[in-house]
Amino acid sequence: MRRIAALAAIILVVAAAWLASKSAAQPALAVSIYDTDSSHPWNRLYTALLVRRDAGGASFGANALDLPLVSGSRHLLEQKSHRTAIRALDEFLQSHAEKLIHDPVKRAFFIRDMWTVFDWAVQRTPLASDDAFESEKKELQVRLAEVLRRLAMTSGEIALLPDNYAQAVASGEFPKDYDPSHPDRAFLPPDLFDQHGPWVWIQGGERLAAPQHVSVFSGRSRFLIFLRLPGGRKATYDYLRDLWRYPEPWVSGFGEASDQAEINPLLPTFPPGTEVALVRQMTAFDDHGNLVPAPITESVQIRVYHNLAPDHRDTPGDLPTVIEASGQQFFEIRLDRALLFSGRAGGLREVGRDEKDLFVFNAMPFDELDNPKTKIDLSRMTPIMQGCVWCHRQPGIKSLNSLPALLKPNSLQREPNYELPARWWEQDETTFWKKNREEWGLLKGYWRQENPR
Repeated sequence: MRRIAALAAIILVVAAAWLASKSAAQPALAVSIYDTDSSHPWNRLYTALLVRRDAGGASFGANALDLPLVSGSRHLLEQKSHRTAIRALDEFLQSHAEKLIHDPVKRAFFIRDMWTVFDWAVQRTPLASDDAFESEKKELQVRLAEVLRRLAMTSGEIALLPDNYAQAVASGEFPKDYDPSHPDRAFLPPDLFDQHGPWVWIQGGERLAAPQHVSVFSGRSRFLIFLRLPGGRKATYDYLRDLWRYPEPWVSGFGEASDQAEINPLLPTFPPGTEVALVRQMTAFDDHGNLVPAPITESVQIRVYHNLAPDHRDTPGDLPTVIEASGQQFFEIRLDRALLFSGRAGGLREVGRDEKDLFVFNAMPFDELDNPKTKIDLSRMTPIMQGCVWCHRQPGIKSLNSLPALLKPNSLQREPNYELPARWWEQDETTFWKKNREEWGLLKGYWRQENPR
């Protein structure tokens, strides 16, 4: 009996040591994004919902611009993560933690984070033979809707959020123009939003100018496209007029697509030195349930066309070959919460030429992090700055996926003959698009119920 007791004691000691080593190898997930105290309720809720770990102990989502959820994720729905999420949401609501932080920028971003999870919980698409998790999704939705209702800011508070793009320009952290002697260095044009400057905003007319980008992020961001030819504003408008006046902008397709119209490959292209900017800015909602554009810039992606291939055929080959054939140089400056909350450079930073991260934009529905045995090997992933070429690989004007908005039967992109209002670029079609979405209607429906739980 004593031997058995001694053996049992040894087993317990070994088990305790093993558990301690596992705990030491993988400390409890914690972030200090919204407060320096990682146990602050805002940090705890953010961690419970959006910070994830792989089998090797690497964490993801702690300060990511786009959070680690894809359409088929089981995270927050399977037993352990679901219980953790519900407990954190209930603690937040029961303690009225929405009252703990009043900083408008932090509130705007916390709303953005919780809104992302709510929309995902509505849109989540189960994989083949996967559980739909309908009850779990509903439990998340009703709690997140209440968190969002309590946190909602007034339209006046949203309007007073900082123009962090202007702050970044004023900081002097970024060059103002493309420098051929430093072709890998990102730049931030100070005159990008100048209504009389060299950059021309590409309007979508009755459609979104960047529908794929808006759709992927469910209208929580708006995407604005700006074009600048080397000759400046007049040269850019002259080129847009020539495109619109081209006698045959559309031609019949070939082969099986012969009954479909395609963009004419003989369209006049723009000259080398042309630049295209895709600006992503925040969409918000006020305490009356109105969608409101916010002035916070989340990212700026710029393409510089240093040469134009003599034809418009796709170029097969590996990624560097495709990039070289496209004649483009890609740059990105994106928002970093820690920088924004500390007031540095408008919260914007340059994305490194070889920087890698989890792929979220247009990602496959399968979530690798759902498998507890998976180790994410970032070294095998495509650098962020190389991924854009897959959708914009063709040379010249054909790489601009908003090209249909510049051709008949749309209206001519023309210089306005009146002075535009302040922040005129915010009035695009994104909020109208979002108003007609199922997830937005469901969120407002929860708000109309006195006690949705």
